[in-house]
Amino acid sequence: MAGKVVKGISRPRRVRFLPQKLPEPFVDSGLSEAAFSRTQIGISIANPINRRLVEGVAAQLGLVPLFLEEADLVQPERIVGVELLVADESRALRFLQALGLPEGPREDIRPAVVAAVAVTNNNVPILPDRDHERPFDGLLALPQQPAMVLAHLSVILYAHRAYMHRFESALEELQLNRRIFRSVTSGIVVASATEPDYPVVYVNPAFEVATGYSLEEAVGKNCRFLQSHSKDQPGLTLLRDAIKEKRETLAIVRNWRKDGSEFWNELSLSPIKNVAGEVTHFVSIQNDVTSRIVFEEALRESEKLAGAGRLAASIAHEINNPLEAITNLLYLMRGKCDPEAEGYLGTAEKELQAVAHITARSLSFYRQSTNATAVRPVDLISSVVDLYEGKFAQRGIVVTRRDSMSDSIVCLESEIRQVMSNLVRNAIDAMSANGGRLLVRTREATQWRSGAKGIVITIADTGTGISPESTRKIFKAFYSTKGVAGTGLGLWVSKEIVDRHHGQILVRSRTTPGSSGTAFALFLPYQTMVS
Repeated sequence: MAGKVVKGISRPRRVRFLPQKLPEPFVDSGLSEAAFSRTQIGISIANPINRRLVEGVAAQLGLVPLFLEEADLVQPERIVGVELLVADESRALRFLQALGLPEGPREDIRPAVVAAVAVTNNNVPILPDRDHERPFDGLLALPQQPAMVLAHLSVILYAHRAYMHRFESALEELQLNRRIFRSVTSGIVVASATEPDYPVVYVNPAFEVATGYSLEEAVGKNCRFLQSHSKDQPGLTLLRDAIKEKRETLAIVRNWRKDGSEFWNELSLSPIKNVAGEVTHFVSIQNDVTSRIVFEEALRESEKLAGAGRLAASIAHEINNPLEAITNLLYLMRGKCDPEAEGYLGTAEKELQAVAHITARSLSFYRQSTNATAVRPVDLISSVVDLYEGKFAQRGIVVTRRDSMSDSIVCLESEIRQVMSNLVRNAIDAMSANGGRLLVRTREATQWRSGAKGIVITIADTGTGISPESTRKIFKAFYSTKGVAGTGLGLWVSKEIVDRHHGQILVRSRTTPGSSGTAFALFLPYQTMVS
């Protein structure tokens, strides 16, 4: 229903006609009977005859009269329970001016809309222009017949109650929508599309919890504040194009919380249009999908590793056949050559054994040991150190052993040997051709997380060290600090083996020139069921 606007309130349409008989406005109106319970009518009329006339009509309308003085009209809280106000024109104007409401909608405040009827002198004509300037629900010319006054006020009261019914329904719907916005578990951000740089105008509590930024901190800013310094992302390109073209899109971007922690944010962006079809806002529904992204990344790495294992197994299998043939041929040649040739044959057999060992290790990427045995860590270390004795001598590396315990542990011997072999080989690669020191130490320890008893094997070198950034990624599959010379599988496989033994592997490193080096600490429980 169209009407005047008085400080944020849309007033009902004025009634300009005087019906010849009393209408029945409350029949089939769609309003409940409770809406027409006895309420108050405010009367502020200076003329006593007109005041009594309105008082009598109020009784017929089922309204309780409340007589108000002119001073009461400038205090809206004085007439909170008044549903209809009938006052002299000048007094009604002052009341509407005093009826101040807070700027902007607040769902915890219900506006007190009062249907105001201005009383004019019946001898003064009501001009259209003059009436148009008055923000009243109606103008009542007094004195006149009570039936006419009753009909006039009856129609105004009905129009006001119908308006209030629609107003309350709209307010309830608005409050419901706001409760829905605040209760959803996904983050919701609303940004203005009509202001420069698309500032945020609203975020729901789920956004505040997920990011750590409060509503006050987010409002007025562009959503770029969640991106930190990571501006070059494919998902951001999708969002920029969608905003430019004012269309929907779905993108995943890397964001940062207020505390600096990183998370993956899945954004569903949609434009909001007004009745004219113009985009006024953008709303984005945000979900933290970090766990899903991590799982997908791990799955991709696992698939790549499985492919590498199958390829290694296939190559090793194909190599084994010609190796066996060559070994047999060398055996047949023994005793049929001169002593010098015999020496060459012996060297060739040793090299073939080394190749056979390499192929066996390649197969370990695809096959896993199944039987755990009791073995002394000092014996495992000795076998690994002996394996690289030639490289130690070639590079001038001094090896120091400190074995403080000789008890056995239950483990998959070949797999733990592979772990120590990877660590020793990496230490050799980290030290230059000018030599260095390698420390291998064993000691008894207790894992503070589980309280399990076991041993710690420390392998430390005086190499170039590992940067802090690389230290955080060093156990990821296919990540290598050796460039094209590394596969990025050794430490990844080593950590997987240690985790299956319910152990733990830690690394500390320093890149300071003159005092650089890296130390790996490998904890293994004395006895555990390998998972």
